[in-house]
Amino acid sequence: MFFLTNFRALSSITVLVSIALLAAAYYFELVVGLEPCPMCMMQRIVVFVLGWVALIAAIHNPEKPLGRTIYACVAGLVSIAGVAIAARHSWIQAYPPEDIPDCGAPLEYMLDILPFQEILTYMLTGSASCTEISWDFLGLTMPNWMIIVFLGYCVYSALLWRTSK
Repeated sequence: MFFLTNFRALSSITVLVSIALLAAAYYFELVVGLEPCPMCMMQRIVVFVLGWVALIAAIHNPEKPLGRTIYACVAGLVSIAGVAIAARHSWIQAYPPEDIPDCGAPLEYMLDILPFQEILTYMLTGSASCTEISWDFLGLTMPNWMIIVFLGYCVYSALLWRTSK
């Protein structure tokens, strides 16, 4: 179990997992034709950020415990944010679309006309398109699977923290 105790190996595996998750997301969008909702995009951003944190951690590979602890804390906080976003998305899917605000304008248009804070609020609140369940596997929807994935990232963070001791 070398990779569970080696900082660089853990981080490298996490980079590969992040790349695979983003590739899967783009496969579902571009090949299967599933249009991502605002909350799906937020989850992609979290996976992207976690991948970058892991890549920087793998390249830097700090020897001192403080550096490793900082990477573990950053990854842990971003992972918790991912769990929260995916859990909110799952919760929104439990509601009928008519109880959720309308979809609104496309993201590209909003980026042109709205301040970032309003766009972020819109994306975190969710919309009617976030209630659609267009894919499931083993009875779990994409946001349900992302909760599991982000909990896995939390385990990664804990293992990183453990290597700093």
